Amino acid sequence: MPTGQALIATCKEHLLDTLRALPECAPDGEGLGNKEIEEAAGFALHLERADGWFTWSLLVALANEGKVEVLQPGKRNKKYRLAG
Repeated sequence: MPTGQALIATCKEHLLDTLRALPECAPDGEGLGNKEIEEAAGFALHLERADGWFTWSLLVALANEGKVEVLQPGKRNKKYRLAG
């Protein structure tokens, strides 16, 4: 059985693959919001108050690793795209 860290790595790679398939998330694209990316990745958990946290956490981790760029930093409604 895979460890938690192996599962997280798999989820990150799936999210990167999803971003690569979305023209808006190309390094020169306008980016997409967390909700659109979550839906495209199939990561929606359909939780009333906490939906989106899983995908958001993965996006923040990927941004910290330099693989994802965050547009509109400091504002709500951030957009994400692959780092160039």
